[in-house]
Amino acid sequence: MLIVNQNEISVHELERHKQGLESMDHFRQPEGKRYAVCIADPIDVISLVQYLREHNGSVLLIHGETPMETAYQMAVKARCYGLVYKETKHFLSIMDKQQSEKPSLYQYSSGTTGDAKLIGRSWDDIQTEIHAYNQLFQGEEALTPIVLASVTHSYGLICGVLAALERGSKPSIVTHKNPKFALQVIQDTPQHIVYGLPVFYHILSSFTREQVRFHRLMTSGAPMPEGLFLKLQGMSDILMQQYGCSEAGCVSMSKQMRTHTDLGVPLSHVTMTAGENEKKPDEIKIWNGQNEIATQDLGFWTGEGHIQFVSRMDDVINVSGLKVFPLEVEDVILKMSGTKEVVVYRGRHPVMGEIVKAQVITEGGATPEQIREWCQDRLPGYKVPFEIQCVTSIPKTATGKISRRLLETETISK
Repeated sequence: MLIVNQNEISVHELERHKQGLESMDHFRQPEGKRYAVCIADPIDVISLVQYLREHNGSVLLIHGETPMETAYQMAVKARCYGLVYKETKHFLSIMDKQQSEKPSLYQYSSGTTGDAKLIGRSWDDIQTEIHAYNQLFQGEEALTPIVLASVTHSYGLICGVLAALERGSKPSIVTHKNPKFALQVIQDTPQHIVYGLPVFYHILSSFTREQVRFHRLMTSGAPMPEGLFLKLQGMSDILMQQYGCSEAGCVSMSKQMRTHTDLGVPLSHVTMTAGENEKKPDEIKIWNGQNEIATQDLGFWTGEGHIQFVSRMDDVINVSGLKVFPLEVEDVILKMSGTKEVVVYRGRHPVMGEIVKAQVITEGGATPEQIREWCQDRLPGYKVPFEIQCVTSIPKTATGKISRRLLETETISK
């Protein structure tokens, strides 16, 4: 039915996991209750999600490596019935009683643009998303999803695992920390579609010392750097990208990426609006039949009917009234030999106001002065970073995303 780190888990074994939940006091009557789940074992996560879904319970997914005190605070804030921590048998009660609610899947937003907020989606809405998602894979049931993304996040859980199980595919989940292990799983699975984040693909491509051919790579979360996109193009049959948000799940997909910012076309269960063209980007908005969702992402329609991502609206830097899109500056810096990773973000100057700042991971000894000179030859002056730091690492969230807001806050606090 599914595979975890090359160990096959049968339908019978998964059912046995769910039957074991029924014998635990805290799971005997889950109807209308909201459980916070902080577990690393993907089998426990999947079986618990399926069990609560089948018994009209709700679940708040928390990354499995979250410290207990933090996970407990998150569960309390979300008004959960209790917290399941590390193992299904370890239960910390929070509320003696809980009013019945519509069975849902809850998650905290990534918090990359501010404080994380609690978002819930009903199991019915998730089933609608899965049905629309699987319409794009009709006739491709032989594809084996290799899930490198965490199953405590909707990308890995819903798209990588639940949708695959519904269409009869056998997902292969990889939690092993060694990139060489993931590469071996991929090589041993010819007809694969890998579910990963740009940071994972950067690591995998760096570990590839001999020519490895990927069949299909799916990315999500944030557009990958153009340099990585071009590198993976030469190593892959097909590069794919899906786009969505916490409030609506996956809403669009590019089954063959044309650029690293190609978000593809809307899924059948939603309609989307964006800017008319490259010169007139506008906020991407989603209509799911019930609500209009403002994504705070800027994008535009191409002549081929695809949506192109431009920037997060909160990330746009206003330099003396002129707009700077961080992604554009990052792409220029990454084309310089010796630059491996970069993030461009907003800084504040006591006299000049908003300025462009950059952190860059280099190899070969490139200096901030050399990087600035490179930018000056390729960008208008107002887009050239005012301040450049060469660093050994760039801070990321637990899901592998870079938070420009966090970098801006750290800059202000200093």
